[in-house]
Amino acid sequence: MFTQTTGHVRIDRMNSFPITSPAHYLTGQAALNVPSEAGDFADWHFTEVFLSGRGKLPIAGQDFPDTSRWLGSYGVRECAQVLRRYGLSLAANQQVFAATHVRAALDLVLAAISKGQVPSHITLDDTLDCAHERQDFDEQLRFLKQRLTDHSALALLAQWEAQQH
Repeated sequence: MFTQTTGHVRIDRMNSFPITSPAHYLTGQAALNVPSEAGDFADWHFTEVFLSGRGKLPIAGQDFPDTSRWLGSYGVRECAQVLRRYGLSLAANQQVFAATHVRAALDLVLAAISKGQVPSHITLDDTLDCAHERQDFDEQLRFLKQRLTDHSALALLAQWEAQQH
């Protein structure tokens, strides 16, 4: 289903940030720690991920599966200003592209089922606590299920969905 490479990009002690683009954006658990424009977090480990120098920063299509075949550019945003507002030191002209919380959750689900695993480590009630994010997720999941053709992936997705209720 996907080609998975190994490893993760790490921030060095000087807070250098990997180069991102709309096609190769920050995703997964790290993206859940990027606040929304309104200041909402899906996860509360911003300092550990972005400021400690120890954060893993998975980049879609590089060291994390590329899910654009199924999701296109949905939920990829430029967020450098938000990251600066919360203390990340970035070059003045540097752009940072990251998955929204909904896209990051979808990416995590797809990454797990691509490995033949039920994404049991993702609990939507813990990950997406805003009603509008949950509605967006449910809508995108409906579209995603229409695009997935792999029956085993659909079965894993159904198992995971049953765990969410």
